[in-house]
Amino acid sequence: MNMDSQIARRRVAICTPSVATLLLFSMQACLTNGWTTPHTHQAKRPNSHLYQSSPKEPFQRQQEDTAAGQSMSSDNVINGNASFSSIITSADSSKSQLFSAFSALDLNDQYDAVLTGLCANKILDNVSVSASEALEIMSDPLQLLQEMNQKKIRASPRSLMAMIDSAVKTQDASCMQKVLTLARRNSAGLDQYASLQTEIQLLPSSLTQRVKCADGSFKTRSERLEQAASIPDDDREQEILSAFIFAGLCGACILTDVLSMESVAPFANVALGSALAVGAIDNFYDLFQGILKFAQKDNDNKMNLPDKADLPLGLGSGKLTGKVVGGLQRLLTVDAERESQCEAAALYAAYHLGLACFAFRPNALEGSALVIESTRGNNEIDSLDNSAGYLKLLIWLLAPVCAESMKHSQLIMSNPKEATSFLDRLEKYETDNPGSLPGVWWQGEEKERDDLLAWAYAEAEYMLRQNRGAVEEVARCLTGGAATVGDCVAVMERW
Repeated sequence: MNMDSQIARRRVAICTPSVATLLLFSMQACLTNGWTTPHTHQAKRPNSHLYQSSPKEPFQRQQEDTAAGQSMSSDNVINGNASFSSIITSADSSKSQLFSAFSALDLNDQYDAVLTGLCANKILDNVSVSASEALEIMSDPLQLLQEMNQKKIRASPRSLMAMIDSAVKTQDASCMQKVLTLARRNSAGLDQYASLQTEIQLLPSSLTQRVKCADGSFKTRSERLEQAASIPDDDREQEILSAFIFAGLCGACILTDVLSMESVAPFANVALGSALAVGAIDNFYDLFQGILKFAQKDNDNKMNLPDKADLPLGLGSGKLTGKVVGGLQRLLTVDAERESQCEAAALYAAYHLGLACFAFRPNALEGSALVIESTRGNNEIDSLDNSAGYLKLLIWLLAPVCAESMKHSQLIMSNPKEATSFLDRLEKYETDNPGSLPGVWWQGEEKERDDLLAWAYAEAEYMLRQNRGAVEEVARCLTGGAATVGDCVAVMERW
């Protein structure tokens, strides 16, 4: 490839401010470090770095070059002697306006614009980028944010939101932890991140040990768990199966009429009518009694329905057809607000407890994987293989259950079995790899395991009740369906 073709390839039209900013900074860094080849993300010269410091700031140096009236040809650009602005555009008026606009920004805004541009153009706006590619690209924004911290340059909420959303796209807990750590050390700071992890009360090691509860009283483990709300029961598998069976039988009965199966249709219609009648009596018996009393209020000869206690098979209590009704509700319920409340509770708990996992729907697999990854020691994550770590993860898993049970009698969007499955996975991993998780102290002790789950649920419930307003704000942010983790962090940090 000749020199002219190289020059042609480097002349790109700037369509958006963020792209322009990214190219400006890249070429500034190239010239500052004395590179003689065009910079790409994959190709760097040894002993040089994109964010390496120089005696003068790269932006200041370019301003001085412009003030001196340097104007080089494109041949000199290839040799590393010309101002980078001639590479960006071939029109003198365009390049002067572009560079003048960028030079008019102060140093904080220049760093901030480049940081946002790196995240937006390389990761967030690139729908084709994979998680592994995003993780590789994140090295440049991370180094730039670290340099900003060293120079005490304040990052804007916009750039920190872009960093967090980019870390989410990598699907890497270690990368997310590093981003949050650097963002917290920045002068802008993350005031709310991990702010509640010191306020949770660990499960007492002894049944008789008294601890100070959140309400200020001192109670033993047993006393607190006796007064705390229990984890709601959930039998969604049986409920959904029952609903499918009921729907299938009703469909089969209706099909006999559609196909004119005269020999079977009468019996099918009786079965369908009986099933519907039983369902109505079992679930709406009180309503029928009220309607009958109202209709006979002026009648001397009143007819009363039997008491529910006298009905056979427990009809009228809802128990006979409860699983079918519960399953139908699960299959037919579409409630974006209810779902957003569960997601907001999980996100709020994870962020304020300092967990590097922001799944809107927490699950046992992700929780156990985070514990195992935290024990490897070659990442930014503090070990979660301890009582505090397991309690925080259980609070995260149970927070959606608490949020939903506070407003609804049936759990549809959340699943309390994720917490028990989380403990099952850890126990199995420790059994298969003895000594790998020494913090799994409850293994083989059913009482300790049950108390740990109940204690975590009590802590999650107290956290959500004390911060109900903040959780509701996050839920409103999520209700629209377009909010990202960065948007929710902005709401929690009140940016």
